[in-house]
Amino acid sequence: MTQTRTTDPRTADTEELPVVAAAPAQVVTVNGLPQPWDPGLTVATVVQGLLSDATTAPAGCATGTTPTGVAAALDDAIVPRGLWTHTPVPAGARLEIVTAVQGG
Repeated sequence: MTQTRTTDPRTADTEELPVVAAAPAQVVTVNGLPQPWDPGLTVATVVQGLLSDATTAPAGCATGTTPTGVAAALDDAIVPRGLWTHTPVPAGARLEIVTAVQGG
């Protein structure tokens, strides 16, 4: 009796191909929206960027100013205003910027 051996065409005579890992996107999440991340990004630069844009500045706030009543939380930890310029925002972080609004 003759034995025949069949080969699986999916595995027969294949060469190993190098695995190329794509670099993950370098982003941060600011107020729920992905934003590009740069080395050297700080809480202060993110806040300034939000407030300098008329579409993201709080209502009644002059663009380009830092109004009172602004708070920042980096990965669920409040960052005191005095530390904003010294607090780096790492890639993949979540940053929430909120403002107090008067009224009821």
